Amino acid sequence: MALALQTAALIGGVCLTGSLLLLRVFAAEFYDVVIVWMTTRWYAAVFKQLSVGDRVLDVGVGTATALVRNKAALLEKRLSVVGLDYEAAYIRKAEQMLEAADLLREVPEGTEGYRPGEFYCRVFERSIYDSDLARLCEDDRPSKDDSAQPVPEERRFDVAYFSGSLTVMPDPVAALRAVVPLLKQESGRVYITQTFEKKRSPLKAALKPLLKYATTIDFGKLTTESDIENIISEAGLFETVESSAIAGSWAPPGQTALLIVLRLKPSK
Repeated sequence: MALALQTAALIGGVCLTGSLLLLRVFAAEFYDVVIVWMTTRWYAAVFKQLSVGDRVLDVGVGTATALVRNKAALLEKRLSVVGLDYEAAYIRKAEQMLEAADLLREVPEGTEGYRPGEFYCRVFERSIYDSDLARLCEDDRPSKDDSAQPVPEERRFDVAYFSGSLTVMPDPVAALRAVVPLLKQESGRVYITQTFEKKRSPLKAALKPLLKYATTIDFGKLTTESDIENIISEAGLFETVESSAIAGSWAPPGQTALLIVLRLKPSK
């Protein structure tokens, strides 16, 4: 009996290890299955609000599948998107998705709403905490070795977008502050879409960070509606223009899917 139990435990351990290895190998595909059905609607809600010709910095672009599923709105609004993510597997998948959608390329010369040399979409394996992201504002491929230089106002992004990514990051306050030098100072906006807890649960707070070990997807730490308000306040550079529920977005009991829009505070 003891031998049988040991054998069963060994087989179970092997199966679990094998499952986790498969999840790691197919992390990008699993991410799409679990996440993209929801984030596609989030991108649609944000794109609906953007202005024609906006240049978007997508912080935590993931596999870009949700972005591609909103291709029609992207082209209609003449949007240009630069996405970054620190997960190499996600960026490789993003490149494949954008290539297949014919978006990973330079916009044809003379296309209304785009500047010469601009791309529909580009993605890079970068972190928002990298010391110099200024070259992301340019149309040629950025180099990690470029020295930090102030970005001319006309080359800056109109929008920075965090699609379910802000509180996954180790320091959300620093992430918000990091986009400020890349945004147009007079009209720059930040969009955040994410599900937030209505109130704190010690059990959920303990379990949520552990999900990445079982799924390979980093869901970050539990964040309540009041937590995100505190994060924005601590960043100290933004005014909240809108905080509203995303129409039609799924959210489990006790959670709300919110669209939050920020603008830069006027410089004194």
